[in-house]
Amino acid sequence: MSLNLASETAVALVVDAARSVEGCNRKHPSLEVLCARLERIMHGLAAKAILKAGDLPERAGIVTLPIWSWEHPLIDVGRKDKAHGTGERMLMPVRNGWDTPTVVLITEETVPVSYRVRGMGHATAGQSKLVRRLGEAPVTAVTTLPSLAEPVFVGSGITARNIAHLKALVKAGEAAHWEVLTDLEPKLRSTVFQAHSFVCYEIGLSTGIVEPMLDELGLEQIVDAMMYGELKDEEAGEREKGKLSAMFRLIELCLEEDCFLKVDPLKYMTKHMRRDAETQIRRRLGDPHIGPKIREIARRHPRAEIADIVEAYREVYPKDRLSLPRARAALSVSPSASARSTLLIPDNFTGSTIFEGSQAA
Repeated sequence: MSLNLASETAVALVVDAARSVEGCNRKHPSLEVLCARLERIMHGLAAKAILKAGDLPERAGIVTLPIWSWEHPLIDVGRKDKAHGTGERMLMPVRNGWDTPTVVLITEETVPVSYRVRGMGHATAGQSKLVRRLGEAPVTAVTTLPSLAEPVFVGSGITARNIAHLKALVKAGEAAHWEVLTDLEPKLRSTVFQAHSFVCYEIGLSTGIVEPMLDELGLEQIVDAMMYGELKDEEAGEREKGKLSAMFRLIELCLEEDCFLKVDPLKYMTKHMRRDAETQIRRRLGDPHIGPKIREIARRHPRAEIADIVEAYREVYPKDRLSLPRARAALSVSPSASARSTLLIPDNFTGSTIFEGSQAA
């Protein structure tokens, strides 16, 4: 009986240990989805560049290189790397940088590659080789960082087959781009409403009344403009051409190698959305971007004339070169006529809405 109990205890300990190891090697789920999509976008852009260059060889192999490594962070990320409920540490994404495009056309017997891994407190580098070898598949998708001792092997395929695969990568990248954009929309909407509440509070510190500055329609228009671009003609629904929307620009920024050295992609996106949302709201109100600083100086001198406020401001922020018109604009910001009947947080905008938005991407 005691032997059975001891063996059962031993088995339980082994199972618990296995679960612990499995938990420690689990990737952050939301970041895993987002990073996979960003990787497909980058692979699609690299494949598109190859197709655009044209003149593909009769036979070649195709290798796609990994954009991310997954490591435990060496910097403080709060509870971001802790699994909900268990507190087990999860793996966070670290960006890989390559000295070649992330999609490589292999026409020679051996192509040397080098890489660097930076982010989340990690900074490493390495080298490897992409080797063309008979009998291998003509397309190789590398998922982990190779080394000189473990090169990447790839076969070769005919031109038509390679073109078809490159086009498939381009199509997958375009689909991933829209997936990222679509999943960011609920997070953007919650961010715009939160930024609006903050702007209302900040302006209320000077006016003495915290009230809505924009109505819900105005806020939805900001969400729409940040998602898809400013409307050039509202009646025709025509948008400005050649000018990327805030969300399109954000996705482009996320493709840069040095983008996530100190933060994870979700935090980076949230920070930029909040900043851009606040900028859009202030622009709608006619509030200069330095409006909060102007009002802060004005609060320090409650009985001063506007010329005196400008002079005091210039002493504190001489590089801003504040003019009287900008000072008047900042000190005369008022809500839109239809905003007074608008709730700062609408009835259907609940905590779960914010939570669902934060899980997007």
